[in-house]
Amino acid sequence: MNRDDQTSLALLRAFRKLRHIQFHARGPMIEGCTNSETILLLVLRRSMGKGSPGLKASELSGLLRISSPSVTQMVNVLEARGLLERSVDPDDRRAVRIRLTEAGNRLTELADKAMLEDMKGLIAHLGEDRSRLLLELLEDVFDYYGDGNCPFPCPPHREPEQ
Repeated sequence: MNRDDQTSLALLRAFRKLRHIQFHARGPMIEGCTNSETILLLVLRRSMGKGSPGLKASELSGLLRISSPSVTQMVNVLEARGLLERSVDPDDRRAVRIRLTEAGNRLTELADKAMLEDMKGLIAHLGEDRSRLLLELLEDVFDYYGDGNCPFPCPPHREPEQ
């Protein structure tokens, strides 16, 4: 095996290890929610601007890359818990919009703060310079695979609007 093959295998192993890190198990999980429900709430929060009427289930489905029935099931549970609400779209009476309630917004703020604290721990572990280098390298990896270099069918990734 040549040096390039060894490096390729080492990178594949590293990416596989990263995939198995349980970021949510380190604290930012929203109490009483599954991992998927927590992610849905966080994506909803990050995707909605002030005064936004909310997102359609199909929009959430696209952002989360899961089926609409799965989104609907999670929305039903989260609505029953009072963390989000549905309302008729003011511009299209056939459409339903989903948005966080005040309780859902408070919980997602706590989860965001917990995730930021966790990242501060990683920065303290790596140091500022190595953390910035890691960030640059990860951006380069994202750019490489985002430019059509993915050997598998990779759906395009959209960052939610802030």
